[in-house]
Amino acid sequence: MKIGIISDSHDNLENLKKAIQIFKDNNIEAILHAGDLISPFCVVPFSDFKGRFYVCAGNNLGDEDYLRELIAGIGHYFKYVGRIELADKTFALYHGTSDLIVEALLKSQLYDYVIVGHTHKKETKTHGKTILINPGELYGNLFGEATFAILETTTNRVEFHKLDC
Repeated sequence: MKIGIISDSHDNLENLKKAIQIFKDNNIEAILHAGDLISPFCVVPFSDFKGRFYVCAGNNLGDEDYLRELIAGIGHYFKYVGRIELADKTFALYHGTSDLIVEALLKSQLYDYVIVGHTHKKETKTHGKTILINPGELYGNLFGEATFAILETTTNRVEFHKLDC
């Protein structure tokens, strides 16, 4: 299964649209957003995506109630940590604001993948059977690079991609 992973889009609607189109073009079956989507208007581009969509809250929230309501029609919203099962794999989806929680999720060995964001820096790390993936920032303005990841679960291959901004 091919999964698109994004985080820290920070209301950058254009980059969201670009990433979602790339996901469609690459037959991505699910999108995991690791937080800081922020405003409800940023949910709209996901409505055209035909696969599954999961998002967790970040440390920057707009109108969370309305955000949750909009996402409920097209996907799943997690306030803190989400547990997701896709293609016989188990995912933890967490924004990453607490290093202690990130390490606990990773070291628990309860998940095949731990998906985080928050640092705006792309990263993969393996602990035992668990692979941590941070796709970096889709926002693109903090470090000057808008990135996302595509995971192929059959091979555990993680590819990082950079948007032209």
